[in-house]
Amino acid sequence: MTHWLFTARQRFTPSQPKSWHSYIQFSGFTHITEVVTLDSILCPDLIEDLIDEDWSHNVQADYRITWFTNLAYLRQRFTWSTGQDQLLAILEQPSQFCKVPPAFEFCGFDILDDHDGNSVLTNCGRFPNIFSPSDVNTLGLLPDLDQAHAIAAKIRSDFPDEPHCCNCRVWQVARDVN
Repeated sequence: MTHWLFTARQRFTPSQPKSWHSYIQFSGFTHITEVVTLDSILCPDLIEDLIDEDWSHNVQADYRITWFTNLAYLRQRFTWSTGQDQLLAILEQPSQFCKVPPAFEFCGFDILDDHDGNSVLTNCGRFPNIFSPSDVNTLGLLPDLDQAHAIAAKIRSDFPDEPHCCNCRVWQVARDVN
């Protein structure tokens, strides 16, 4: 059985012109229309403070306490701002493409550091000998699981002493369409 987790994040789009233009220059992702990522700098968590009830529904593990196992709970936890907020379904280290939950659309594959906070793919600088900006889709994610695993493996082997790279992992990402 597939165990999807859910997280509420801010969106990162061209509607934030100053930071968007800086990011495009930094990343080289000139063709993207939005960044959908688990990176906590680019798409910060909407949950700043946990409430008591969160503890009955969240993931109780380091760096993951704002991720939830109960989709219905997370949906009702916020007053969602259309165009500013997003609800993501995430799956760690899939060995094959997994069907996304109902009412979600597949976005792509992200590569996170072992603290689950920084995306090696979208926010650790360029890796021109490993992948090119054109490898990511219009959401800044990799469209193919095998490609994502190959890139993550190459990053780990080429940068074994870099804290964000040495234990990086692939995540499947989908977004709520409601």
